[in-house]
Amino acid sequence: MFRIRLGQACCLVGFLPFTAVASNGLNLIGYGAESVAMGGADVAVAADTLALNTNPAGIARLGGHALDVHNAVAHALNVSHADSLGNDQSVSNRLVPVAGMGYVSRPMDSRCAWGVAFFGQGGAGFVYDDVKTVFGSVDEMSSLVRIGRLSPGVACETGGGLYLGAALAVIRADIRQKVFPSTSTGLFSGMDLKGAKGWGTTVKLGMLATVSKTLTLGVSFTPKVELPLRDGRLISNQTATGLGLVTYRDVKIDGLALPTELSIGAAWRPNDDWLLSAELSWLDWSAAATRSTLTARKPDNATASDIKLMSTLGWRDQMVLALGAAWNLKARTVLYAGLNLARNPIPSSHLTPILAPIGERHWTVGFKRALGSEWSLTFATEYQVRNTVTYTNPEFPLGLDATARNECVAMHVVLGRRW
Repeated sequence: MFRIRLGQACCLVGFLPFTAVASNGLNLIGYGAESVAMGGADVAVAADTLALNTNPAGIARLGGHALDVHNAVAHALNVSHADSLGNDQSVSNRLVPVAGMGYVSRPMDSRCAWGVAFFGQGGAGFVYDDVKTVFGSVDEMSSLVRIGRLSPGVACETGGGLYLGAALAVIRADIRQKVFPSTSTGLFSGMDLKGAKGWGTTVKLGMLATVSKTLTLGVSFTPKVELPLRDGRLISNQTATGLGLVTYRDVKIDGLALPTELSIGAAWRPNDDWLLSAELSWLDWSAAATRSTLTARKPDNATASDIKLMSTLGWRDQMVLALGAAWNLKARTVLYAGLNLARNPIPSSHLTPILAPIGERHWTVGFKRALGSEWSLTFATEYQVRNTVTYTNPEFPLGLDATARNECVAMHVVLGRRW
């Protein structure tokens, strides 16, 4: 029983979806180049179609038709793992792509606008090849995640400079994970999980209030969303006990969720050339990442037992402070800068090499250039300052006093059209 529990725990602790892109826990610091360039301080700005994922009230201020196409790539400068077994290596998947797009329309003479946005991500996660284990083997550990979010929404101008908006978020996630799949001992069975996928839905509510010609306040709220994963297949290496590679054809994971989020912010225009923005967000990870249950049934070997394991995640809440500035350099050019600060939400006793979104400080810069009367290009660079955490996770077989490092840079570009 200990052999199965230990092996399965190693798989389970890394199941929450995350990305190697600079982030606040599992969330990106911003969506779209302008949002990122201002350090994520955009709940009171919400200036493009991707506001459907930050503050949907903002789409009512776009007018006419608006289209934004977002592409980005993150590069792992120093995303690495070291431990007392002699491991000290960086991830092998150093590049992570991110993409999204949105469209908004506000009919003529209407107080309301509608829109839809899609946020996609491919090949995210951490992959470590040739890791030394406590069992004397050298093996792979990896976690690869794809998450797609479809957000249709509507927003209306109610009068007096007040805008209200709501967007539905339909989320799909799938996961593939390997934890020492070629290793089998009397106490440990390596794992290879694939095909686990799930759907979740929630809403994002937003408000923008124009207090004066120079000051705008913004608020957004998103309830917690459960992400049950189903239809997975798990290969358990039980060679040491004479069972060989056992395939479990029915794998499900329960208890995983994205957190309740509350953001408040203010945007101040002291003059026509400057915009200063601040945002404070609360992410309720302590209620979303608490405990997970993995159940693996229908083994292809009749003598193999079903697996059921509960694992404690024990994350803590995050408070995120974002500060941003925009300066109209010329009639067609805007410069941006931002800062994003947040505490690492994962306690040291629950950290693993393949679930280590430990970034806490992010610096951002960017610019926007108008291309004629309708088109524009926005660029942003995002740097996540290196953070290092030393930890001992009793559920992961990598010895004592392991070290996680996370430092990365990302480049974002958005092609936009207004007509």
